[in-house]
Amino acid sequence: MAYITFSTSNYPEAERLEASQDIYAAMANIEVSLPRGNAPEIETRIRLLPGISIALIKTSPLNVKRRSRQIQDGNDDIALLLNPAGRSPWRSELGGVGEVECPPGAGCFGFNDRPGTIEFRGSQTYMLNVCFSRSLLGPLVGDIERTSQSPRLAPETFAHLAQCAIELVRAPGPEDHDVLADTNRLLDLAALSVGAPRDIAITARHRGLKQSRLRAIKADLRISAWQGDTSLGWLAKRHGVSPGYIRAMFEQEGLSFTDYVLDLRLERVFHCLRSPTYTHKKVADIVYDAGFNNLSWFYRAFKRRFDLTPGEVRELASSPIETPA
Repeated sequence: MAYITFSTSNYPEAERLEASQDIYAAMANIEVSLPRGNAPEIETRIRLLPGISIALIKTSPLNVKRRSRQIQDGNDDIALLLNPAGRSPWRSELGGVGEVECPPGAGCFGFNDRPGTIEFRGSQTYMLNVCFSRSLLGPLVGDIERTSQSPRLAPETFAHLAQCAIELVRAPGPEDHDVLADTNRLLDLAALSVGAPRDIAITARHRGLKQSRLRAIKADLRISAWQGDTSLGWLAKRHGVSPGYIRAMFEQEGLSFTDYVLDLRLERVFHCLRSPTYTHKKVADIVYDAGFNNLSWFYRAFKRRFDLTPGEVRELASSPIETPA
């Protein structure tokens, strides 16, 4: 998956506007101008998937236009425009959509084969632009261009769509993503956000939304699993689903919610026992800090999981490694 970055901080102030104009004209065939004379401060990350492009932009005050002459480039993508963070809204006026103001936590869709403008007025405004080829998204969303269609994205799926796109636009790590799975998840969430027909929405909820919820819940647990008050009920309320729904998601993955939390806590204890940072702490204190409240039960679970006792793990971690002469 291609990954592109652009930052005005890499240019002298006097050259930043011209550099931005050249870059965005080349990448998106759009015009960039300033509402006032200050040099722009723009950070952009772009990820290209088959039939999908994702751009995360953070910018100072800026005007963006795509005029009639520029839409002759043949780009007829459907664009989902999200405001994922910060405090500043942005305002768009797009052909076939009209004028929409999007504060943080809101978004709309538009069409790249129609002229439009976007105004960024805040000192630091964010936009997440996820563009889909019509051949990819079009069949899933029905008559999206009908005049009665609201351009605003559904709030139910907004956070999952934004999180999924932001994960993909981060710098690639040593192991990149599963392209097909990422594409399908984005498509499902986009279809639900725009308003898919009922049969497609059912499939999308079962596949894309469920997977995004499961990823979000697992990420939440990786942070909170060792807090003593982490419960299934608390987690369900936090993510707006029922406890039974969470149980079912984990069971469909081949494990129980309880076993998943247990494994996270055991891994936490194992890591602490091997870390020099925790050599001064008693094993019991580490165990309780990881969310366990029964030492006997913990010792049995730890031995089953690692085939070592906590004392043996700590002893192995502290033993010097002998090198051959």
